[in-house]
Formats: sequence, structure tokens, C-alpha cells
Amino acid sequence: MSLTPKSHPLADPVTVLSGIGPKKAEVLAKTGIRLVRDFLNILPRTYQDRQRKKIKELEIGSPGIVLAHVLRAQFIGYGRFRRLEVLVKDDSGHLKLVFFNTQTINLEQRFSPNNLITILGTATAYGQLLQMPHPRTYNGDVAATLEGLWPVYPEVKGIYPAELSKFIQAALQHMNASPVLEMVPAQTLEGARIWPLAQAYQAIHHPSGLIKSEIDALIDQSHPAFRRMAFDEMLSLQLVIQRRRLQMSRHSSQVIESENIQNLFKTLLPFAPTTAQARVLVEISEALSRSYPMMRLLQGDVGAGKTAIAACGLFLAAKNKLQSAIMVPTEILAKQHYQTLKKILEPHGIKVVLLTGSTHKKERESILNDLTKCPTLVAVGTHALITEDVCFKNLSLIIIDEQHRFGVEQRTALLNKGKKDNLVPHILAMTATPIPRSLALTLYGDFAISILDELPPGRTPIVTRILPGDPNHIIQMLAKKILDKDEQGYIVYPLVEESEKLDLQDAKRAFDMLANLFGPVTVALIHGRMKAKEKEEIMQRFVQAEVKLLISTTVIEVGVDVPNATNMIIVHAERFGLSQLHQLRGRVGRGEKKSSCFLITEKLQPGDDAYRRLSLMEKTSDGFLIASEDLNIRGPGDFLGTRQSGLPLFRFCDLSKHADLIEHARNLAISLTCVPQQNEQSSQ
Repeated sequence: MSLTPKSHPLADPVTVLSGIGPKKAEVLAKTGIRLVRDFLNILPRTYQDRQRKKIKELEIGSPGIVLAHVLRAQFIGYGRFRRLEVLVKDDSGHLKLVFFNTQTINLEQRFSPNNLITILGTATAYGQLLQMPHPRTYNGDVAATLEGLWPVYPEVKGIYPAELSKFIQAALQHMNASPVLEMVPAQTLEGARIWPLAQAYQAIHHPSGLIKSEIDALIDQSHPAFRRMAFDEMLSLQLVIQRRRLQMSRHSSQVIESENIQNLFKTLLPFAPTTAQARVLVEISEALSRSYPMMRLLQGDVGAGKTAIAACGLFLAAKNKLQSAIMVPTEILAKQHYQTLKKILEPHGIKVVLLTGSTHKKERESILNDLTKCPTLVAVGTHALITEDVCFKNLSLIIIDEQHRFGVEQRTALLNKGKKDNLVPHILAMTATPIPRSLALTLYGDFAISILDELPPGRTPIVTRILPGDPNHIIQMLAKKILDKDEQGYIVYPLVEESEKLDLQDAKRAFDMLANLFGPVTVALIHGRMKAKEKEEIMQRFVQAEVKLLISTTVIEVGVDVPNATNMIIVHAERFGLSQLHQLRGRVGRGEKKSSCFLITEKLQPGDDAYRRLSLMEKTSDGFLIASEDLNIRGPGDFLGTRQSGLPLFRFCDLSKHADLIEHARNLAISLTCVPQQNEQSSQ
């Protein structure tokens, strides 16, 4: 984890430590402990603040050190119920020690009457008497050697806790026996408020002479020593990212030129760009005009106009007689993009094709033939674009929509389709899920970032309300109001059908209920288990307003655009993350009519996380503010909702606690790898 040279004492094998021979080293290797630093990277899960106390001063549940004389010791019970009880006293009172594993206890050596012993343990209440289950005991007065702040380590398979502590202290002594070369510059240490590595390890594993605030900081892991561990972990990741960026920068790409970027929007679209769109378009066109590959992430809130930017990029590629492709995660979204881009690009003589898993064989063969011959073609598709039989003539621009839905392997597979004569395509990744900068730099550190932080004029604000109570009653009431006004709406459920494990309403039962009340023509059901053609037919009926109420799961979360839909009803809203709720809400408010979002919940307690989430949805529609709060509440893994996003599993770094360290780690990684940086004008 830490940035250390191979000759560093931390990089020595564990066999240099006393008590570790070849056999023990083999056991340790199975747990990932091979080097001295591996021991030091086992961070305490908490600390015990051990203080010497009189028996009457002991606090229930808190560790304490007691010096006392043995009054009596006796075994009680038989077989596996046998236990040893030892009664001790000091001048303040009595204490009972209880041991359940008694096979190795020598009464005469350890607990002879009148023996003075030092006891370390945690007191519990037992009737009128305090007791300590399984304390550690020592002959004589050794309290001075036990006092202070002591680390409590997590369990490591194959090592006893006392043995683990001994090895960690031995690793610390080995480190201190030689001068430690600090690899992080002093300027970075100061700017990031982190400690030199040797000092950090010393503070973590052998704290001494600390004031109360420093003890509290160690316990909650906000101490500069713990920040150093998080920094080194983030630095390791950023070095990998920047080396990957360096590798890409050594490739060449086709230059995609733009003669008049100011008139580009006017040429293609019937509306003027927002200030944010104009700025982002300049950033992208400048990056495309270079001879090395653009790698850029375009973030934009729901409805911010990312598709218009994508259309401009595709148009520029075609005008330079180059092919481009846009890959999306679902067939519904692919079909929608295809229809939109056809309308924008085909009047300018640019052919657009659609390739998905359900494309008919004859049509597919024709498209595959076009891809190998037509130099200006735009391909829209799902994962079908990366199947083995797909070949491009001169793929030079790749756009990946909803980037976090794809793994690195899928992105690379499409990139490889365009590799030819040491040329690689430019990449524009897009996401409608606003990602806090800390997470964006972790997931997409090899990408420059552009942000659409402005909505086009005329977008009607969406009124959001929390509705507590029985979902069935509320849905019937809202459905009747929607139909009485001749409006349309989505009703979203977390489950497709009834579950034995979860006491939740489901989409299928809701469809049966509403279809029975209002007729099967008015109500439709759509979910991810349906075939693509069936989903497409239902969505088409909804677009044409034949269906008024669409019962759904989160399959409609991304990309579905129905301007006539003005109501979003989310059932069991407490089951969804903030960003997911925001995405669902973004499916309405796309036309001129007033739109509403209703968050139905049965189990909402003021003060809990769900209450915080839903209350924020009522207060704001700012996607970046919502995403930042979602990251703080749920953490990065749940925030993204999927591990295929490529999010690394951190041991020490917490992106919600250590966001400020990412910039420092990234800057140092850039300076160490000397990676040329793309222009990043946009920032959060």
C-alpha cells in the first residue's frame, strides 16, 4: 500500500522478525502478510484507553486496570459448564473474576490466597457484585506497563490476538532500527495534513503522551496518522490511473477538426445552446482536434442536454469522414437515441444505424456490411456493438452513455474495435448521474471532466411531496386524479412480484389492482424480465398516450423520454437511494405542463437516513447536491448501485471522509508519472 522502495526495511520479508520461521511465514502468507509493512498495515479497529482504577471506580463496559489481592479461588460446576471464580479485593471493594475455559489455569501459581495481582479487563454487573469475564491477569504490580492507549486489532486467521500484537510491535521496532526514507514530498505532507510514514505507523501502533483530543482522533480515525494510510492507498490507485492515462497518451488519434464551433448548434438544432453547453462543446471540440486521444467524462443532470452535445460530436466526426459509435446500456435507450440522432443527422447526409441484441438477422448483416464500408456512418447500439463479428472501417469517436453501467472490459472492447495502425478512437463517456468530484476522480481519474451544470430554459420545476401511509390507498387516489385530468404517470415499485423475504408492495399486484379498477387498456406493466420487443411495444403505447398509467420497476430509471408524462409516483421510496430517486424524478417535467413527484412510504421515522434522503428530495432538485449527500449517507458502493462500475475496494480510504486527499494524491501521481493533462475547465 505505502510508497516505499524495495530496499526499504518495510519491504523486508516477515522472517526478519523474531518468532517467525518458514512454517509461520507460510501460514501468514495465506492471509496476505508477507512483508514487514503488511503487519503495520493491519490497522486497529479501535483503541482501549486503559487507566488504573480502584474497584469502586470501574465503569460497566469500560476497560480498566485493577491492582488487588486474591481472597479465594474455586471451580464451580462440571463438564463443559465448569468455570473458575476468583474473588479479589482492594481497599475500595470486591470484584469477581470469571473464567470459563479453565483447562490451562494453574490455581496455585496464579490465584493463591493473598497473592497481589494486576487485572486488565472490562467490568460487567452481576447482582450486587461487579465481575470481569476472562480478564488478563499478571503476578505482582505491572500496572505501569499496561496503562495508556492500546490498539485493539481485528481478528487475523491463524494468529492469536496476543501474538498479532507482538508481531506488529516487532515490525515497528524493525522499522525504527533503520532510517526510513520518506517518499512523499514535504509540501504534499503539509498541504494534505498527513504525517510522514514512520511517524504515522508509530502513532497508530504505539501511541503515547497524547492529549484527549488526539486520543479521540485516533479512536475515530480522523488523526493525521490514519489520514496518511488513506492517502497512500489513494496514491497507489492514482498511480495506476495516471500510468493508464500515460499509456493512452502515447497513442495517436484521428484529428477531428471543427471550422466554426459557434455555428455548430445552429446548424444541427432548432434551439440555442445554454452557456454550459457552449462551454462544454468548446472543451470537447478542442480535445478532438488534437492528435492524441480525448478521454473525457461529460456529467450533466437529468435534462441538461447531453444528447445535443453527443450529436455535435458525432456530426463533427462524420464531416471529417470518420465513423463514430454510441453505446448505451438498454435497448429502450438505444432506440430512443437512434430516433433522436436520425432526426438530427440524416438531413445532413449522415447515415445512422441501430444495432441491438434483437436486431433481425438480415438487417444485422446489412448493418455489419455498412460498418466495414461507409466511412461516415454513426452506429447506435447496446452491448451488441462489441460482439466478435462487428468490424468498423475507421471508428474514430466512441460515446458511452450511462458510463457507470458498463465495466472497464466493455469499454476496452469497443475501444479495440477502433484500433488500427497505432490509432485509437477518442472517448466521450456520459452520465446523467451527477457524481461528486471525489468519486469522479477515483473512478475516472484518467478522464478529463466536463460538466453541464445548467438546465435549458422552459423546464418546469417538479413539485416533490412525501406521502406517508398505506400505498394501495394512496395509489388509487392519485391514479384517479391523474385520469380525471387526462394526464399520464409512472408508478414505480422496488419489486416485480411478491417476495416472501420482504414485506413490500410489488408491481404485478399493483397492475392487477389498477387494471381491475380502471381497465387494462389504460394501465400497463413494464419490467426488466420482459423481452425487448414487448417492452418496446408498451413504451410506444405510453408515448402515444394510449396507456395513461405505466406500472414499472426501475427499468425506466435511465433515458426514457415521454414529454406528456407529468406524474412520478415512487412506492416504498425509502428503499431507493437519493441518486436513484433523482433519476426517476427526472423522467417527468420534460414538457410544458406542471409535473409532480410523489414519494410514498409506510416506514418513515424522523432522524433516520431514509427521512434525510426523502426530505432532501422535497427541498432541492440540484443533482450534484443530492449526489454529494447520497455519497455521505450510503457510501460509494451503494451510491453507484453496482460493483461492475470498477470502484476499488478500499481498506483505509473513505471517500466521504477523505475526499480532500484525492486531489493531493492525484497531483503527486501526475508529477511522478509526468502525464500530459487534457484541458479541464469545468469543475464542481
